Amino acid sequence: MMTTSRRDFAKVALFSLLYFACALVALYVTGGEDGIAAIWPASGVFIAGLLLVHREHRGPLIAGVAAASLAANLWGGISWLVAAGYTIANIIEGLIALLAMGPRRGTSFVTPRTLLRFLWAVAVATAASTAMAAALSLNLSLTFLSSWATTVMLGMATVTPTIMFLAQDKRGRDKLASLPAVAVLAMVAGLSVAAFGQTEYPLLFLPMAGLAFATFSIGLSGTALGIVVVTAVGSLLTAMGEGPVSLSFDTITRQVLYFQAYLLCLIASTLPLAVLLTRLEDEAERNLELAETDALTGLATRRKILTLLDQAMTRAMAHRQPLSIAMIDLDHFKRINDRFGHEKGDEILRTVTDMMRDQLGAHGTLGRLGGEEFIVIFEGINAAERLDVCDLLRQAAADHAWPSDGPEQVTLSIGLADFSPEHKFPGEMLRDADNALYRAKDGGRNRCEVGPGSSVRVASA
Repeated sequence: MMTTSRRDFAKVALFSLLYFACALVALYVTGGEDGIAAIWPASGVFIAGLLLVHREHRGPLIAGVAAASLAANLWGGISWLVAAGYTIANIIEGLIALLAMGPRRGTSFVTPRTLLRFLWAVAVATAASTAMAAALSLNLSLTFLSSWATTVMLGMATVTPTIMFLAQDKRGRDKLASLPAVAVLAMVAGLSVAAFGQTEYPLLFLPMAGLAFATFSIGLSGTALGIVVVTAVGSLLTAMGEGPVSLSFDTITRQVLYFQAYLLCLIASTLPLAVLLTRLEDEAERNLELAETDALTGLATRRKILTLLDQAMTRAMAHRQPLSIAMIDLDHFKRINDRFGHEKGDEILRTVTDMMRDQLGAHGTLGRLGGEEFIVIFEGINAAERLDVCDLLRQAAADHAWPSDGPEQVTLSIGLADFSPEHKFPGEMLRDADNALYRAKDGGRNRCEVGPGSSVRVASA
């Protein structure tokens, strides 16, 4: 496996190359007056790199980005002196944005508070970068200042969140890898071409409709990547003199400013909704996880474990494989609660749960049916072949040295049952295991018994 240090150096190289590629493409495709690109996504790449690379490796990242910025500007035909000034301004803006994010800059971007801090950082960095670029290039014209500010701001606001979402939103990355997500992003690209590739109809609303669909179908990462798609298609076609923006404005400066304003409105109208939906989805998943996890033991709840059993029965039937379950019950647990109190009873349940994890966790799926009753699902093996590990659990509980303020001994009764084609519902398997459990109880407790259909029936103390 790649070490942490090697991963960080790989990130440094990746962000430096990505910065160079974005800067070069922006200068080539959307070159504006004074050598300033209409959109400068490289700024967003740099800030994302500063946030994602470990502090010890920010120095190499700054050096790599500085070299990439200088090379791209020189390649774009800008003089050495001006290119150096632009590079210094680009580096400073990234560092200022990092500082403006505050001490919690590593917090997930999938939160409104973090996004607000980021927007504040973008505003501060844009102002500082514009002032620095003007001073270093000795260009104080309003056209230059407004073009630089909007270019840098849009680059940061578009690209940094996209990279951060892709890095932090695993669920979003998984969705993006699916064919439906690719189809949705292709649709966004098609709608963008329809909006910016012709002048006969005013269709600038189409990309917004596509982004709304991407938000609901893919999520936050899909929205951010969709914004990048709209930005790339729109800027390319506008630079080629196509679309309503080129038709409506006679100078490249006005076209650039209008297109940037359009993109900022697009971001402001879709990104907050995507963040909100992601937050709601996360909360729903957490609530579902809480509902499916027993608070005392951390095992699957009755509802969850029975759902898993139903799925296991379906697989066993489809693949004609064995399936068995074990029902585990603490003997005389009501007496323990009455004598030692429910707090001590809960402590005993947690201890027995740990024993079950140790003895059975590697062999099956554990769940709590309720009270002092538990269940284990064994896939691919029959009950008789799991009698030995269940008896080891029974013996471990019986031999456990309990604290002096509790019972001297806690024993378990265990009933096992096999799946058969006659079992249509989980409750039918539970019934057979429950019958075996009651036979264990009637036989004196502290014993295991297997239900009908097995040659091995009983294990006891």
